[in-house]
Amino acid sequence: MLKSYVAALKAQTAAQSRDIRRSAKPLQVQIEELMRTLPAAQRDRPWSIDELVCRLEGKYRDRPHPADVGRALRRHQEPPYDFTGWARSTSDPHRGA
Repeated sequence: MLKSYVAALKAQTAAQSRDIRRSAKPLQVQIEELMRTLPAAQRDRPWSIDELVCRLEGKYRDRPHPADVGRALRRHQEPPYDFTGWARSTSDPHRGA
């Protein structure tokens, strides 16, 4: 009886550990889908990393790390949403001048 109880606990723990990792889509796919859903006027305006982070899902947490979003933007070079020319915002109040 104890062995079956321990085996059941191990199976339950294994199932929970699989569920811990979120099943979010890759950031590049999320960015493409986000841009497809936006009107052209909103899509073509300058976007900050913080704005994108708020609209995307992270792999392990609710939101992705800004550095991961930046990497996804640099890798994304397919038309019609070519983000290779994005630039860091110079109006960030948290950064030094």
